[in-house]
Amino acid sequence: MPPTFISYVDRKDTEPILEYLMSHKLNTNKYRVKVGEGQSQCFGIVSKRSQAPDLSRQSWLHAKLHHLLMQFAEIYVKPYVSFTSIQVNVNYPCKPHKDISNVGNSYIVAFGDYRGGQLCIEDANYNIDRRGLLFDGSEHLHWTREWTGNRISLVFHTLKPRFPMLRQLSDYTAVEHEGVWKIRYLNDAGEVAFLTSKNGLPHPLKGRVKN
Repeated sequence: MPPTFISYVDRKDTEPILEYLMSHKLNTNKYRVKVGEGQSQCFGIVSKRSQAPDLSRQSWLHAKLHHLLMQFAEIYVKPYVSFTSIQVNVNYPCKPHKDISNVGNSYIVAFGDYRGGQLCIEDANYNIDRRGLLFDGSEHLHWTREWTGNRISLVFHTLKPRFPMLRQLSDYTAVEHEGVWKIRYLNDAGEVAFLTSKNGLPHPLKGRVKN
C-alpha cells in the first residue's frame, strides 16, 4: 500500500496536546540519537529489554498527555489502523531511517505553528500538517525536511515485539484520581492499581548486579 492521506485534523483536537507539550518538556531520547536529536518519546507499549513489552514510563510520567493521545486516536486513528504505541516528536528532525521495530502501517500527523517540515518518503514530499497519513515506516525510508517554528508530530504504530505480549495497551487507562492524573490498571493480583511518577512499573535493570 503506498502512502495514503486519510483525513484532515481539526485544530481544536490538536490544541490540548500542543499546549501540554509546550508547557511540559519531554526528555531527549538517547535511544534515537542515530535518527535525530531532540524531544522524541514513545508512549503506550514499548520493548523492555529482556522482558515482555509493557507500558512506557512516559505514559505514567505524563498520564494526562497519554489521555489526550488516546482521545485523539479515538477520533482520527482507530477508524483506519490499529496501534500499540505512539511516538511523540517535539521539534525533532528525523534523519533518513526505517522503523525496524514496527510492523504494518502507521498513522502520522504533524501540527503546530511551523513552515516547511514535510515528511519525505522515498524522495516524495508529503505535507502532513494536520493531515493524517498512513504509511509503512518499516518498509519505506523516510525523514523530515527542514522547518521553522514549533513542529509536533505523532506516529501511531504497532510494535514488533521480541518477546510475547503479556499486556495490551487497552489494559491501561489514564484517569484523574484524587486530583492527579494517573494510569489505572489491574495488577498481577487482579486488584485495581495506579501508576504515577512516584510509583511506576519496575525498571528492567532494577536490582541487576554488574559482573
